[in-house]
Amino acid sequence: MDYIALGCMTGTSLDGIDCSLVKTDGATYLNDIANEFTPYSKNLRDRLSNVLVHNYLTDPSLLKSLSDEYKVAINNLINKYDEKIDVIGIHGQTVLHDPSLKLSLQLYDKSSLYNTHAPIICNFRKNDILNGGSGAPILPVYHQIISQQNNISQSIFVNIGGVSNITLIDEDDLMAGDTSFGNAIIDDYLLKNCNLDLDLNGEMSRNGKKIDSLYNHIKNDLFFNEKLPKSLDRNYFHHYLNNLPKTFEARDIIFTLLSIIPESIKELIPSRKNYHIVLSGGGRKNKTLVSLFKKIFSNVSLIDDFQLDGDFIESQGMGLLATRYLKKMPSTYVNTTGLKKSIYLGEKC
Repeated sequence: MDYIALGCMTGTSLDGIDCSLVKTDGATYLNDIANEFTPYSKNLRDRLSNVLVHNYLTDPSLLKSLSDEYKVAINNLINKYDEKIDVIGIHGQTVLHDPSLKLSLQLYDKSSLYNTHAPIICNFRKNDILNGGSGAPILPVYHQIISQQNNISQSIFVNIGGVSNITLIDEDDLMAGDTSFGNAIIDDYLLKNCNLDLDLNGEMSRNGKKIDSLYNHIKNDLFFNEKLPKSLDRNYFHHYLNNLPKTFEARDIIFTLLSIIPESIKELIPSRKNYHIVLSGGGRKNKTLVSLFKKIFSNVSLIDDFQLDGDFIESQGMGLLATRYLKKMPSTYVNTTGLKKSIYLGEKC
């Protein structure tokens, strides 16, 4: 049976809400129908950022403000396309993810209503954590379906969002986990020190050089010694950028951070195999980072090369997870999050 699913995702970059309409059977294919991005207002972004910094909610009206923006984003997409929605999958805004505490918190107001009678599925990480998993990553099954659709038998899907994670697909074997920081540490550093939102297209880091002392200091973190599956909070590595020597230039700091992302992946995968590397997430737009991947791996593509909109992979994935919830199909596995048994994700809101 085919489903029309609407998926919503708000990442740790705090830029806004991604919404996607997809058609899928939940198992063998997923077709992209439409996507739309609704940016957060500066006020909402600042308030959410405050929660991330302090790890607790101090503004009781924030939940309603966030839900109002969700309502606008979802209804905008529904009203533009004449499709009967079978299910809606909403991730919510992650404000805390601490694998050591088995805790992952997403903000979303269940009382929000949309102009559709479709069931709403949320809390996708909860069931994984309750069954011994780390709660992330939760989209390896999406990557597996895309890999099957495009006849790629050995591939590594690299998602570079706030955190970097991979899904390693080798024939029918599936393994996944977070591998290092992603865009969050870079964006936060640039906003604080350079009044920039991001390293746009890699322009700042393009002429940067690796700072060996900083590189080695970060790479000595015990996280890099852990094997897959493993998981990270977006702020885990931020303290490494505190009190840096004033002689360090911003472009060199960013280049050093970018260098760690592909290197940390290389160290986790079997060297004897030539995996097809597929880059997704906002990091794929950083030309410096893409060039660093191509220096290490011989076969690198962007997920956009497979007729998918690379800006909406996670929102499409939420639509897939919601569909699999309705069909009670497993969406998380022992080798992707470390849980005890394969289970479906989500609950009705």
